Amino acid sequence: MREIKKIALMAVGGTGWQGGTQYTLNILNAINSVAGDKAIEVNLFKGSTQQFFDLEKFTSIKLTVAILSDVLPPLTFVNRVRWFIQRKFLGAVNPRIESYLIANRFDYVFPAVLSSHGGKLNVGSWIADFQYHHFPNGASKEVSFQAFKTISFIAKQAEKVILSSAYCEKDCLHLFPVSKGRTWVMPFAVSLDHRTISESSSSQKMLTKYEIPDRFLMVANLFAPTKNHGTLFSALGILKKKGLVVCLICTGDIVDYRNLSFANDILQMLTENQIRNQVYLLGLIPREDQLALYRMAIALLQPSVNEGWSTSVEEAKALGKNLLMSDIPVHLEQHPNNPYVFESMNADGLAKTVEFLWNQTSDQVFPNEEVEREAIETYQDNVRRFGNRFLEIASQ
Repeated sequence: MREIKKIALMAVGGTGWQGGTQYTLNILNAINSVAGDKAIEVNLFKGSTQQFFDLEKFTSIKLTVAILSDVLPPLTFVNRVRWFIQRKFLGAVNPRIESYLIANRFDYVFPAVLSSHGGKLNVGSWIADFQYHHFPNGASKEVSFQAFKTISFIAKQAEKVILSSAYCEKDCLHLFPVSKGRTWVMPFAVSLDHRTISESSSSQKMLTKYEIPDRFLMVANLFAPTKNHGTLFSALGILKKKGLVVCLICTGDIVDYRNLSFANDILQMLTENQIRNQVYLLGLIPREDQLALYRMAIALLQPSVNEGWSTSVEEAKALGKNLLMSDIPVHLEQHPNNPYVFESMNADGLAKTVEFLWNQTSDQVFPNEEVEREAIETYQDNVRRFGNRFLEIASQ
C-alpha cells in the first residue's frame, strides 16, 4: 500500500463537455471531504481555456492550479532526442509529461493516458463509457475511431483501468478480456452542499432572466443522439395532442463538436412535434443559474440511452428531486429505488409518466427547502465513499 500525499489531477472537460468539468470538481470535493489531517496536496493541471471557479472552498487539501503546458520541460533538442528514445525503446506514451511527473514525485496521477514509465509512475486511466461500441453513429467516424483507439490503449496497457459503474466494467471485460485484474469501479458523487444551495439565484430572478414559466420539467444534457432528446420531444408532442402542454427547460450546448449536424435535427424534432413554444433551449448557462433551475423544476429528466455514470442522476439524488430516467442498466444501478423509470425509446410510456407526475405535483411548490436539506445531508455519505474509494485505488 502506498501513502498518498501528493496527487496530480488532470482536468477533463470544457465548454464542449461540461460533465467533464463537473467530474474534475467532484473529485476535488470528494478528496477534500475525507482528507482530514492527512495533509494531502492536490495539483490541478488544466488546459489554457479550462475554467474552474470557487476552488477556495476545498480547505482540507492543499490545492494548487497550473496550466499543464506552462510547467512542462522545454522543447529543447536534447529533450526531444531523449523523449524520442523513451517513446521508441522504453514504451513511454508521453515522455514530456511523464518526465515532469516523475521529477516532481507525484504519488498518484489521475485521470491520464500515460505509461507507468517502468514503475516510476502510479497512474489511473479512466474510461467514461463505451459509447463508440454501442452507438458508433452517435458521433462522427473520426471521433468514434479516436475514442476506440484511446480506450483500446487504456484497456490493454494501463496499470489501473477506472470505470464509473459495474455495468461499464462488465463491458470492459467483455470487449477487452486482457484488462482482467486491472479494472476498478469508482462511482462518482457530485459536489453539492448547503453553501452551494444558498448561493444559487432566486426563483423570481430566474423566471425574469430566462423568460420562462414557473412550472416546468428540466433536462441538463449536451445535445447528442445518445442523450435521447428525440423520445422526450415525442412524448411532449403526444401530450400536447391530448391537450396537456408541459413546459421543458433544456440546458446544454446545442452544438456537439462530435456531430455538428445534430443541432438541425433537434430543431426539426421540435417542429415535427409542434412543441417549439413550450421547449426552452437555454444553452450553456452559469452553474449557479443551472442549480437554481434544478431547484425550481417539478422534476429532472434523464432520457439517455448510454451513460457511464450520469451526473444528472447524481444531482437529482443530491437535491432530493423527482427524477424521470430511462431504464438503461447504468441508471438502474445508479438509482435502484427510483419509482419514475421509463423504457428508453418508448415515447408513449414516457408521456404517461410525465402526465402522472405533472398532475400529481400540481399543488406543490418548488424549491422544497426541507426536502433539499435532508437529501444533501444524506448524500454526503456518497461523497465520502467516493473520496475513500479514490484514495483506496490510488494506494494500491
